[in-house]
Amino acid sequence: MARIAYVDHSFHQTTLSTAFLPDLLTRHGHAVDHFWDEAWRGGAPVRFADVASHDAVIMFQSYCPPEGRYFRHRHPNVVYVPMLDQFGFWNGPHHDFSGFWEPFQGSKVLNFSNAAHCMTQAFGIASHFVRYYQPARERPPPPAEGLHGFFWVRRELELPWRSIRKLIENEAFDSFHVHLATDPGTPPPEPPTAEDIAKHHITLSTWFDDKADLEAVLDRANVFFAPRPEEGIGQSFLEAMGRGQCVVAPNQGTMNEYIVPGLNGLLYDVHDPRPLDFSAAAELGARGRDSAATGRARWEAAEAELVRFLLTPSEALYHGKYQHSFAGVAARQAVQTPAVGGLRGAAQRYAVFRCTRFIWHPMVRWMRQLSGH
Repeated sequence: MARIAYVDHSFHQTTLSTAFLPDLLTRHGHAVDHFWDEAWRGGAPVRFADVASHDAVIMFQSYCPPEGRYFRHRHPNVVYVPMLDQFGFWNGPHHDFSGFWEPFQGSKVLNFSNAAHCMTQAFGIASHFVRYYQPARERPPPPAEGLHGFFWVRRELELPWRSIRKLIENEAFDSFHVHLATDPGTPPPEPPTAEDIAKHHITLSTWFDDKADLEAVLDRANVFFAPRPEEGIGQSFLEAMGRGQCVVAPNQGTMNEYIVPGLNGLLYDVHDPRPLDFSAAAELGARGRDSAATGRARWEAAEAELVRFLLTPSEALYHGKYQHSFAGVAARQAVQTPAVGGLRGAAQRYAVFRCTRFIWHPMVRWMRQLSGH
């Protein structure tokens, strides 16, 4: 059993959108200690010294200051889990990320986006890519015939109601629920006009006291409009796919890594939204649900390989490319135990001796038995 430090953005403590990963590790028999990072809202970051004694350190979106140039010098097994939306690619390529990735050279990255996986590998960092899908759920009773939409206004400046209005310009929805509750730090939403409300039979909400009430509203829809221009994983639209709803999303990651337009959903240009054809919405939703079920089966089949990647020391993936001195670990060991010489000491200090131990150690043990030591 491994003891794993799990460093996560404290906002996820409320949403539970990242709980699937520590739950998976616990299910596979490992102990997971949570460390919640508050630096994003002015609080203290998680110190690396607080997690360094664990067998593995997994940092989900947030990360500890490395207290040095590279994480590989602080711990033998550091895994970073980025979210694609933190890089802002939907705004266009205008950033140099080499400085961001430098501390992770010689460590490992777990990617839930193929685009982020390719970027990570381009910087020479060991990356494991796996596509997440939620557990299958029972399909609720289908809504009445026609078009029934749902849109949550979360990013008023990036994806407001007026963008969705352009997408449905040539349609008259039989019902449409708009949830007006923007993310923290974003401007209040502009609600639909009276004309919009009449044309699409819009109902509005700003808050649900009980999550079950939100779920009931969601279940009445058969067309789900993704709420953000880019996602890290995209739990909300993945959940909609699992419901069998036709997902309508910007042609950005990670939505365009799951949705093939006209096959299992619809994509559009978030910078230039134009009217879409919703005539096949029911069929697209059904195929989307099939995609979600197939994807979930693949995710479950890949669990063991994912756990192996997370628990494999970083040095084993680089084939001697980097020195992994673990200065902090060595310093702690020096206080606890005296220096060891001979082959045992060499095995502690040099990777080549550790990797070939299965060859020389049986011979050493046999010679000791012969000599009576």
